[in-house]
Amino acid sequence: MSRLAPCALFQVPGSADYVRLRAAGGSFFVRLLRMLSPGRIIFFATLAVAAYMLVSAGDNFVHSVRLSNEETRLEEEVARLRQEQEQLLQVRDYLRTDEYVEFMARRVLGLVKPSETLVAVDAPRPAATEDEAAPGRWWQRLFGP
Repeated sequence: MSRLAPCALFQVPGSADYVRLRAAGGSFFVRLLRMLSPGRIIFFATLAVAAYMLVSAGDNFVHSVRLSNEETRLEEEVARLRQEQEQLLQVRDYLRTDEYVEFMARRVLGLVKPSETLVAVDAPRPAATEDEAAPGRWWQRLFGP
């Protein structure tokens, strides 16, 4: 059997090594070498590179769409937070007014101005209705025994 050249896959048709390989017979390796001509190898390599580039471009497109959606969501969140901040600033400004301080002093602390007189009215407690006086739990009063 003839010895194969080191670069048998890239032999040019018409060269002595290529002719010798073709004449070697129908072994699997020789048939494989016949199928893998330099033109076919270049074609499949080009096809593999093109497929890789298409997959890479598709991945980049999907990533771009996700980033765009994320950007839109974050812009909406920023707008909402700015509105909330504006409301909180308005509440803070109201809490710092004399009107609010006077209201809290009168209602919560029970304070009066020096020229005013505090009048406290003691009203009787309202009488318990039948529903409140009835024993049992609330659902028994509502739905019956």
